[in-house]
Formats: sequence, C-alpha cells, structure tokens
Amino acid sequence: MKEEMILIGGGGHAESIIDTIQALEQYEIIGILDNNKKINTEILGVKVIGNDSDLNEYFEMGIKNAVLAIGSMGNTGPRRKLYDLCKKIGYKFPNIIDKSSIVSETLRIGEGNFIGKGAIINSRVTIGNACIINTGSILEHGCTLGDFVHIAPGSVLCGNVRIQANTHIGAHSTILQNVTIGNDTMIGAGSLVLKNISPYQLAYGSPVKEAALHE
Repeated sequence: MKEEMILIGGGGHAESIIDTIQALEQYEIIGILDNNKKINTEILGVKVIGNDSDLNEYFEMGIKNAVLAIGSMGNTGPRRKLYDLCKKIGYKFPNIIDKSSIVSETLRIGEGNFIGKGAIINSRVTIGNACIINTGSILEHGCTLGDFVHIAPGSVLCGNVRIQANTHIGAHSTILQNVTIGNDTMIGAGSLVLKNISPYQLAYGSPVKEAALHE
C-alpha cells in the first residue's frame, strides 16, 4: 500500500518532484496546497486542493507526509517558514530521490531533501534537511551541505566542498575541492569558485567576485 503525502507549492519545481514521485510508485500524492493557484488546477494529473491554511485540516485527516515543492529562488525564507510550520503540526518529510540518480551507500542524509534526475552523489557526502540537489548535479566525495541548500542543475562540487545553510548554488557552477561557502550566500549561474566565500555574499563570474548581499 502506498503512503499518502501532500505537496506544498505548485510551481515549476513541483513538476519535477511529481514526476519523480510518480515513477517511484511508493507514494500517493493526494493533492497540492498552493496559495496562488485555483482549486482543481492540475499539475501532471495532481490537483490543487487548498492552500497553506489547510495544512492542519489535512494532517487531522490522516495525511502525515509532506513535501516542500517550492524552490528557493535564491531566498530560502519561504521554504524554512513552511518547513517549520509543518514540523510544528507534526508532518514528516520523506526524502525524494529520483530513480535515475546515482547515490553512494555511504551518503548521510537528513529529511525532506530532493535529489533530481541524473544527479551523482559520491562517497561520504553529508546532506542536511530540506536541500535541493537538482538535475545533473555532481557532489563528489566528502562534500557537506547544510540545511536548505539549493544546488541548481548541472553544478559540480569537487571533493570535500562545504556549503553552509541557506545557500544557493547557481546552475552550471563549479566549486573546486576543499572550498567552504558561507551561509546565506548566492553563487551566480555559471560561476567558477576557487576560494572560500564568506557568509551573506553574492558571488559570480569565472573566477567569482564577491559583493555583500546584506549590509
């Protein structure tokens, strides 16, 4: 019998998650909660059945699993807020790992993470909670991701890279081995990161240049 779950968010990232879940044949998605879409709107055959204010109701109806189906868009605040709300209600967050990904058995992983199509995760990688490792990304040996890290499509983390919490790595970026990237930082798409990056930075280019995100 499939476990029931509810998706929170109905944008483009939700399509990727739904496609992966449907192929896994482990869960039944009972519907999507989205604050900006009309009831009965369908996404890959899954209907929008309410909004965030309905989270308590569906939990009381017996739905215990939730999936954050919104991307970070460079700002992890909305994801963190929804995660905390769902945890307070009592929801569990299963990890959603696409069948086409290649994941080492030595992976250490928290909860609520999404590993997309064609991602490769090598030995001794540690992933926190509610991270997104998107299509075709590569995490080499010994990498560590804090909570709410978003690795966009095609990015490469070489060995022993450390990405601290709430940080966004833009599409097709490359981070060389042993580099640490601070929390609440955004790495622009297509960047080459050769050195450590401090927290609260916008870093972009090849090689990257830094500018403070917050005063």
